[in-house]
Amino acid sequence: MHRAFVCLTAEHTAWAVPLAALVCWFSCHTALHLLEQARPEHGRGSLGWLAGAAFSAGAGIWSTHFIAMLGYDPGVGVSYDPAITLAWLLASIASALAAFALLRRSRDRTRVIAASLILGLGIAAMHITGLRGVRIQGSFVVDPALAAAAIVAGMVLTYGALLALPRAADGGALPRARTSGAPPTGQRGRLVGASLLMASGITVLHFLVMAAVQVVPDPQADAVVDSLPHAALAAVIAVVTLAVLGCAALALAADRLRKMNRVLSARTAALVASEERMRALTDTLPQMVWVMPPDGYTVYTNRRFQALFGPGVSSREQRFASHHPDGREAIAAAWRIAEAEARTFETEARLKDLSGDYRWYKIVMVPVLHDGAVVEWIGTALDIDDMVLAHEALRESEERLALALDAGSDGLWDCDLRTGEAWTSDRWWQLLGYAPGELPSDTWTWRSLIHPDDRAAVVGLLDRHLAGEIPVFECEHRLQRKDGSWGWFLTRAKVVSRGADGRAMRLVGTHGDIGVRKEAERRIAHMAAHDALTDLPNRTLFRERLEGRLAEITETGGSCAVLCLDLDCFKEVNDALGHLTGDALLQAVAERLGAGLAAGDLAARLGGDEFAVLVASVDGAGDATARAQAMIRAISRPVAIGDQSVEVGASIGIALAPAHGTDGETILRRADLALYKAKADGRNAARAFETAMDAALAERRLLEADLRHALVRDELMLHYQPQVRSACGRLVGFEALVRWSHPSRGLVPPGAFIPLAEETGLIVPLGEWVLRAACREAAGWAHPLKVAVNLSPRQFQQADLPERVRAILAETGLPPERLEIEITETVIINDMARALTVLRRLKALGIGIAMDDFGTGYSSLATLQAFPFDKIKIDRSFVSQLEQRPSAAVIVRAVLGLGRSLGIGVVAEGVETDGQMRFLAEEGCEEMQGYLFGKPQPVERLAGLIARDAAWLRDAGENRMIAAGI
Repeated sequence: MHRAFVCLTAEHTAWAVPLAALVCWFSCHTALHLLEQARPEHGRGSLGWLAGAAFSAGAGIWSTHFIAMLGYDPGVGVSYDPAITLAWLLASIASALAAFALLRRSRDRTRVIAASLILGLGIAAMHITGLRGVRIQGSFVVDPALAAAAIVAGMVLTYGALLALPRAADGGALPRARTSGAPPTGQRGRLVGASLLMASGITVLHFLVMAAVQVVPDPQADAVVDSLPHAALAAVIAVVTLAVLGCAALALAADRLRKMNRVLSARTAALVASEERMRALTDTLPQMVWVMPPDGYTVYTNRRFQALFGPGVSSREQRFASHHPDGREAIAAAWRIAEAEARTFETEARLKDLSGDYRWYKIVMVPVLHDGAVVEWIGTALDIDDMVLAHEALRESEERLALALDAGSDGLWDCDLRTGEAWTSDRWWQLLGYAPGELPSDTWTWRSLIHPDDRAAVVGLLDRHLAGEIPVFECEHRLQRKDGSWGWFLTRAKVVSRGADGRAMRLVGTHGDIGVRKEAERRIAHMAAHDALTDLPNRTLFRERLEGRLAEITETGGSCAVLCLDLDCFKEVNDALGHLTGDALLQAVAERLGAGLAAGDLAARLGGDEFAVLVASVDGAGDATARAQAMIRAISRPVAIGDQSVEVGASIGIALAPAHGTDGETILRRADLALYKAKADGRNAARAFETAMDAALAERRLLEADLRHALVRDELMLHYQPQVRSACGRLVGFEALVRWSHPSRGLVPPGAFIPLAEETGLIVPLGEWVLRAACREAAGWAHPLKVAVNLSPRQFQQADLPERVRAILAETGLPPERLEIEITETVIINDMARALTVLRRLKALGIGIAMDDFGTGYSSLATLQAFPFDKIKIDRSFVSQLEQRPSAAVIVRAVLGLGRSLGIGVVAEGVETDGQMRFLAEEGCEEMQGYLFGKPQPVERLAGLIARDAAWLRDAGENRMIAAGI
């Protein structure tokens, strides 16, 4: 290191070292920059940049060496051989070219090492072998260790310089040059760093090599001849340096030009992409788009325009020729005005497409102005043919709607919820008795007319609909008419417009008068809950009120009493004086019971001559017995019926709650036990329930056991009651009725064991026996008549009931269409979902379904709405009153009308007189059943009736064949 220091300070002039280092760095930076320019090029362009880089590097190495040599003073004269000196320059350029050629496309580590060796060895070779071109009076002595250190140091620094050049992330191929202009700041920094390292390697190698060489003067040697003067060498160095400077300038200019080309290419590509996007956009638009200068010839058209007018340039005359003749001249005149005023032109016109069809288009022409003058027009044409047709259809629909509104029965209204104002049809006002416009047409008027008792429910439902909780507002409520009366109306409405926040803005609805329907429903509902003869509550309503009172007692305390009442000697009155007198007597008893009731009490007719009274509040058994005795005295008073005076007594059984039970079933059962005790004690008496009366329950249990045995011992039999067609008196079928022939009790009536069977569950096997026996016997009849069989609610609790019925039909061979199943409303009310499922499955088999005892249940209308019955049967309690009570006739007429409206057949039960039959026939009742046509009898006694009906059909068929000439 001391030798190197001495060489730098003592053997070189002060200016030579920094000048050589500066020229070296400048040359290296120029060379590396040119090498970077060669990277994105291909072919000759790349080789040119590579040659420039090699020349700059080689010239820089050579200039660095000889600038330093100009300042080198070894103490003896120095001269240079021109040929060898020029060879040094070429060798430097060649080594740089070889090294850079390796790095032009790829700069992986192997190539960098190889290039560093080539370049380092080339520089070292030029310095060491170049000593042959130096002429001195003496000889050179080389220090091998220092020379080796110089070569290693030069190679290491050169390797670092080449490694610092920009290279791919994976050490492979270089990335493509950017198209955005100047190289990144990091890349420029790497070039500067690499230039410094490379210049350092060259200068370090030079000065260490020069330090390794010592001059040994030789006085005997020939004097040095100055073959290449220092001035000439300096001139050559200056020329070479200027050449390197020229390469640097060329690299800078080329870099600038390349940047400009990149920017221009990027802008050109962006312009082309923008045009492509614009064309793609206009081609996807639903309307035609075209651009034309003032001469009218198109310079741009989109795909839809070309589809209508064809490809190529289109003139204004060609476009106007495609307009429909009816509007062509008017549109042309309007266009000329808009063109002259340089304003937007809009119109709707019919244009002819290439197929010759005309369609409606919305045409818009917008002027593009420059310095106040039109330079071009942009036109669009949207196909609105479907909208025009829809608008025309809407207009026709509105006209038809207006006609329908004038002829309809409902009133219509349309309300703007933002202002509260409403439009109402004339019919809306007429339904309330007002002249159109007599009251303000707004929501406040409608709300003020709602009945106070209905207002909260109506407003609540409306608010829920406005909030979107329910899809439609539908409500039945009362409105006040102009005369002050209240009428029932059905209002239906729906929000048809909502704001962006979801708030309802417009409400449209109808307003229909349902007064007639409400009255019919009220009458039928009253009929369902009241006895047709006495107008007292029936058993269903009585049970409902009793359960309600028992629930109150459970919650608040207190007590009540149930009085079961049975008229004494009523059967004798019926037998002696007839049913009409008996009915009049029942009505009189009902009036006397009602007259003796206190507030909250309730009297009901349970059936026949059985009544029940609910005393809402009693003070023990004594108070209840006193009330019962008062009723007995009132009933026992003679009743004047026509010119006769009729007397009956009454027996009453009493049960108290909660003393004798806390549920309705128990209370009624024990009141009934007490009634049996009163009758057993001689009648016309009142008895309260006692524990000993449960013996009667034991009797019922004995009857239950006998009934179970009856199913096994085949003690049951079927009787059949005829059903006839009203129009011709023909036999339609029979209703199968079960009878029990008890070995010791004799013939037990159905009323004595059917309720027991229902209560104990025996009704299920009993009902299945009846169904199987009826189907088996009907299958053997001479004429294929229908057979009707009653099914109990308990049977409908069986999920497999349809499968059981199908199996019985298959077993007996009876066609399904000959079987008719009769049910009561209780079947559906108890479990509507299950019952409707079973009914639909039965109906799917082809079996007819009839509703029995219509009007005596709880909700006949709801039941009819829930399932499409084939028949409804009017209960005998209404038919029996046809000739005595006008209200019964009104009810029967209403049921018949209901059946016709719903398309359901109607059968009247309990027809016993000619007058009843005539009334029913005149009112259109299709079928009848009752004692007038025949009592229930065993099938053996009906064989002749069936044979006569079959013969009648056979004779009628033969007569038809004779009449037809067959």
